[in-house]
Amino acid sequence: MLGHKPNAEETDRAMNILSHSCRRRLLFELYEQVNSGGGESISYIGLTPLGTEKKRTLLYHAHLPKLEESGYITWNEAEKTIQRGSRWEEIEPLLELIYSHLYELPPFLQGTRSDKNGMKC
Repeated sequence: MLGHKPNAEETDRAMNILSHSCRRRLLFELYEQVNSGGGESISYIGLTPLGTEKKRTLLYHAHLPKLEESGYITWNEAEKTIQRGSRWEEIEPLLELIYSHLYELPPFLQGTRSDKNGMKC
C-alpha cells in the first residue's frame, strides 16, 4: 500500500466521527468556513434543525462532546461556537478529499456541500 501503514486507531476514530450526518455536517461547515477565509470558528446555531428536544439533547450530549473528545473541534458552549481542535489535522485531509470529490461519488453518497436544510441531527 504505497509504503504507508495506516494507524488503525486514527482511521477508526475518523470513520466513527464521520458515520453520523450531524457530525459530518458540523465538520464540513467548519472546513468550509476556515478554508474560505471566513474565520476560525462557526456558530452551530442555525446549522442544525433543533426543533425537537431529542435533537437538542443529541447535539449537546452526544455529537458536540464526541467531536470535542476526538480532538477535532473545540466547543465553546457559552458562545455556541466550534473551532478546529488539536487533532484537526488528522481529519482535515479526509474532509478535503470527500469535499473535493463529492460529485464523483455515487448519488446516494453525495448529499450537498452546504445544504443547511438537509442535515438530520
